[in-house]
Amino acid sequence: MEEVTEDTPLIELKSFSYARAGTEILKEVSLAFREGQTTVLMGGAGSGKSSLLKAAAGLVAPDSGELFYRGVRFDRLGAAGERDFRRHSGFVFQDAALWANQSLFENLALPLRVHEPAFGKAQVERAVARAAEIVGYGESLKARPSELSTGERRLIGLARALVLDPELLFMDEPAASLDEETADRVFALIKGLRARRRTLVLVSGRSDFAYRSADSIGILKAGRLVASGSYEELARHNDPALRGVMERLRGRASPRDSEEDE
Repeated sequence: MEEVTEDTPLIELKSFSYARAGTEILKEVSLAFREGQTTVLMGGAGSGKSSLLKAAAGLVAPDSGELFYRGVRFDRLGAAGERDFRRHSGFVFQDAALWANQSLFENLALPLRVHEPAFGKAQVERAVARAAEIVGYGESLKARPSELSTGERRLIGLARALVLDPELLFMDEPAASLDEETADRVFALIKGLRARRRTLVLVSGRSDFAYRSADSIGILKAGRLVASGSYEELARHNDPALRGVMERLRGRASPRDSEEDE
């Protein structure tokens, strides 16, 4: 075990490689996520950014390399350590990943039933109602996921990730399939989580998430981390191989200026 100090990242990947069905998805990625900071992962389609998000969340195991949580290698956390990690983290899947045969209420209540089995009915109901309110979903929670639009399902997926008020939140394209008003609500929610010093790791193809939300940005191409750093550092990057992402970043206000103007 490495010595844990104040500088130890909350999450760290070291030379993390991962393949699926014989295809290499992530190639020796090394990246640290620091407590209380927001990291935005960017890259083109098929770059591996969603797989990197799952890797950082411990949802896929490396074929080589290592994943650390608070300085402890993930596969050495033990059952209790991994339960603690899951209790204090949330994951927003790109497709919402809701249970089709369960009501929206039961989907939102699932993390509570797993991690807080001592909660009574009233406690569960309050936590579920609060999570739905936070994301701005005011319709009946008796409905099934199939009765919702894609955007509504994504809001419920976000609410489920927030129901335990996690300290660490992984979000895969949180504004995809949302109308402008709802996407703005998600932006405001992220801003509130940042103000509370929650640790956020976001995948987004939208430069507005980067310039409005990122303390740091990681850029992937063909499964490799090709650049990482602050918004200001990457906006000055001149690598021609990264031109597509860089052009979206250049010309934006810095995250700090943007927030001060709001």
